[in-house]
Amino acid sequence: MYMIYQQYTTAIKNAYTGEQDVAQHAETARLCREWLDSLRIEVELRNALIEPIRVLEEAFQDLVVSSE
Repeated sequence: MYMIYQQYTTAIKNAYTGEQDVAQHAETARLCREWLDSLRIEVELRNALIEPIRVLEEAFQDLVVSSE
């Protein structure tokens, strides 16, 4: 799993480095993760949905921080 998440992170950073809308993407990913976290489904299933979104959220947040 780690390798695919690293591929997601690399793809996001390659595609969005220097873009003006990274903060908006980070916020959208955060909202999506929070929504998924609020679902009343089995914890294991919920976590399986949340983890890839968390990876995207962190990648966009890293870009936000690096652009400051």
